[in-house]
Amino acid sequence: MSPHGAASKAWHGLHPMLRAGLTSGTIMAGGDLLCQTIQMQYQPAVAGTAENEKVEKPKKCEERSAPASTSGAHWMSAAVREKLGLADYDLVRTARFFGVGLTLHGPFFNKTLGILEKVVGPATTVQAAAKKVALGHFFLFPSYTALFYGWLSVFEGKGLEGGVQKFTDTWWDIFVAGSAFWPAANMVNFMYCPPMYRVLYLNVAGLYWNAFLSYQNVRATAMEAIIKQE
Repeated sequence: MSPHGAASKAWHGLHPMLRAGLTSGTIMAGGDLLCQTIQMQYQPAVAGTAENEKVEKPKKCEERSAPASTSGAHWMSAAVREKLGLADYDLVRTARFFGVGLTLHGPFFNKTLGILEKVVGPATTVQAAAKKVALGHFFLFPSYTALFYGWLSVFEGKGLEGGVQKFTDTWWDIFVAGSAFWPAANMVNFMYCPPMYRVLYLNVAGLYWNAFLSYQNVRATAMEAIIKQE
């Protein structure tokens, strides 16, 4: 058996929940890296045009993170990060998003999409797919978003209170953006994707959505810092 065939067999031999978690974790980490890339491209431009505000230059990951003894920021050496082109990235933050995908996003949607399939049945018609989309958007979307902020806040060491505050600060922007993006994406998912590939489709469609969530999380953290300073 070829190495590719052996790897494929090993992958499909994993428990579906674990496969979903690993896939979600990888995509969510990619979304955070995308968000950080956009931030690093945007901040210098702002710094060059702002006349009355001081905008800090993006810091390297070891400067942004907590001390190495508590954050694990130096698990990858500076030389390796530099060689990989990741010297300016906060890899601890990215690892948190991987953890959320592994332990929350993948298992959550692997389970809940299966429940939707049992409740509504196969989306053989536009009406059935629309019913699944409506149920998902009004029940799964808000519940997952609330859990996401709580989960990530725990990973950040801020407890559930921090997650509640971030959700309060950003829920409207997320709901509006999600209402424009996810119904159309989920119609395609329910009508054309076999059940076993639906979490994978969600992850691919959600790459940019996860970058948006990462941005919203950073924005909420910045708002908290401003409030504390006042």
